[in-house]
Amino acid sequence: MSKSSILKALAVTAFFAGGALSSAQANDTVTLYASNNTAAVDALLGVVAEAAPDLKVQVVSASTGALLTRIEAEAGKPQADVFWSAGFSTMASYKAHFQPHKNKAGLPADMVGQDNLWNGSNVHVMVLMVNKRQLGTLAEPKSWSDLFKPEWKGKFVFGDPVNSSSAYAQLFGLYKLFGRDGLEKLARNAVIVGSSSSTYKAPAAGEYPVGITMEYSAQAYVAGGQKEIALVYPSEGTFMSPEGMAIVKGAPHAAAAARLMDIMASEKAQTAIFKATYRRPANLNVDVKALSGLPSLPDIKIMEIDQNEAAAQRDAVIGIWKEILAAQ
Repeated sequence: MSKSSILKALAVTAFFAGGALSSAQANDTVTLYASNNTAAVDALLGVVAEAAPDLKVQVVSASTGALLTRIEAEAGKPQADVFWSAGFSTMASYKAHFQPHKNKAGLPADMVGQDNLWNGSNVHVMVLMVNKRQLGTLAEPKSWSDLFKPEWKGKFVFGDPVNSSSAYAQLFGLYKLFGRDGLEKLARNAVIVGSSSSTYKAPAAGEYPVGITMEYSAQAYVAGGQKEIALVYPSEGTFMSPEGMAIVKGAPHAAAAARLMDIMASEKAQTAIFKATYRRPANLNVDVKALSGLPSLPDIKIMEIDQNEAAAQRDAVIGIWKEILAAQ
């Protein structure tokens, strides 16, 4: 593979003290496979530089799927120390490639994965992103079931759950809440878009009045000054999709990886990442309401979702969804 091909395949950012790494330096270097955006990664690295200046972080950036596939392929000789991040249901599917780490940040129990194999980094709360200027004669929706009404046909966007983990989290939550009948009503009215980014970009651009999306995506537009954008937390209850980080099984720098994991779960790091991205922290010591005006998690009606169940039933629920779409 040519040098240019390698650079296109992966964006690699290395932070070294300079020159060749000594043995001691190598032990304080950790390779982080990160699927998060540049703002999140930069916020984390800023905190690491202050909290542990001797800890050097080499970042390999790519999509979640590409990085997990790479970790799986490298299982015989791991190259990564830490992976960040994927939804808990996806983490569960790759649990054979992670090793336990008990966090020091006191994360709540529902933000810690099975057998401490992964820790929560942030949690996505699902919302209705409403563009009030585009509602016309439609009343602002207050519930999931509002979108099932005939007048909402073709008026809101929903991601493809086959390709989007956030859309699958939404689909699974709606399935648990309303059963197959609810999914049929959803399919009848929704405009299915190929990428999760379209679920917030389309209403932000005024292409549709509503998108079913993630809280942080919608909040970025509110914070950016789009006063016509509102976040609605459906009255029946909404769903959370935690994202996790984990030490790769057989990590070559396991001690340094543990240090990085503790920093990532810390209030300081999660505050910095929230300020940069509006991704709701897994660490509940971060005062989201004071920082952004978003409601505190205890003030949101949340429907409990078993992430292990969501992972185990993914193929079955996706199969039901495909059957419903084919019958439309």
